[in-house]
Amino acid sequence: MANHLFVSHTKRDKEFCDAFDVICARVGIKAFRSEFEAINVPAWKSIKDEIARSRAVFLLIGRALAAAQADSYDPHWKYTQNWIAFEIGLACQRGIDVWVVTDEGIDMNFPVPYLNNYWLYGVSSDRNREAMRSILDNYNKGYTFGFPSAPMDTSCPYANCGVEFNLWAELAPGSIIKCPQCLMDIQFEHGFSTSES
Repeated sequence: MANHLFVSHTKRDKEFCDAFDVICARVGIKAFRSEFEAINVPAWKSIKDEIARSRAVFLLIGRALAAAQADSYDPHWKYTQNWIAFEIGLACQRGIDVWVVTDEGIDMNFPVPYLNNYWLYGVSSDRNREAMRSILDNYNKGYTFGFPSAPMDTSCPYANCGVEFNLWAELAPGSIIKCPQCLMDIQFEHGFSTSES
């Protein structure tokens, strides 16, 4: 289990997913992506089994997934949305880490019902690849990143949400991000940093 992760995604975000896979491979972690694996019928059983073997679920939100959500008539999105909800629900039930990893420059535009880690930067830059490599290497060593993990722990300030998660970000004073659960704006008046001052 220590070297197995589940990747929730759309195959339309191939470049983003491939970049994440390369990082996993370099640290010796098996990343399950359904389009490359043998899926037995019914598919939900294979997905359930793979999540049961995984230490964490990484939901990769790239440009294609965000665009599909924006187009409410895209039938691919409805299909993908249902699988994402199923996969996140299984991870929540098992109590394993759920990461929302957005590609660089992507704003959340659909709610994720459960997560404990929110990564805003994609993996295209050397710095971000190295930071994600370090995280994945820790999973390979048996560590997890449950909430809270100071200094990254934060929460949505809105009473109707209140989701708590580890935020992996360096934000300038006054920065605004979308809450990954309720999609309301969260402003960081004094900025935010994942490193201790």
